[in-house]
Amino acid sequence: MTTVFRVWFGEEIVDNDWTVTALSHHLNVFDGTIEDWLAGRAVPARAECVRLAELFEVPAEIVLRFSGYTHDTK
Repeated sequence: MTTVFRVWFGEEIVDNDWTVTALSHHLNVFDGTIEDWLAGRAVPARAECVRLAELFEVPAEIVLRFSGYTHDTK
């Protein structure tokens, strides 16, 4: 799993005063999914990356790249 995403995501949660529970409800995922992302056990799917980008007001390309997705990956 990509450390870049894990670190960025953790910082965004803190900087934006989100809790795991509130974020999981907002994204319609389980709390454990958010915890897996934070622990580096998993990364979000592409659609979830786009939703995170919108939520944190950053370009989707950044979140996708931090999550390990590249332009040539399907």
